Amino acid sequence: MLKLPVCPHCGAVYSYKEVNSMKNGTSICYHCKKKFRVNKTRGRMILISIVCIFLIIVNTAIMVSSENFIPVIIMLADMIVITVTFLMFPLTVKFIPEKFTKAEKRERKK
Repeated sequence: MLKLPVCPHCGAVYSYKEVNSMKNGTSICYHCKKKFRVNKTRGRMILISIVCIFLIIVNTAIMVSSENFIPVIIMLADMIVITVTFLMFPLTVKFIPEKFTKAEKRERKK
């Protein structure tokens, strides 16, 4: 799940910057010029859910186990985890091959 996506047709590798600038929807491969769909939503939601559950468990454990905890330290640690999560967003993008219509399939066979 956590890796930079490649073109589903030719396997061309996309850089972190290229993936980060892409939007949900249809895109064209720079190498083979074939269409594919960019899906960012599902992977991001899974990552955010995991990070939220992790932060809730860790913060609760720290507050329960420590008699004199410092909220500032917890907030700084949480901000670091959230920043790392945002940096991981391009690693959750998925490229899906574009489905062809019957007319496009006939055209490709020619």
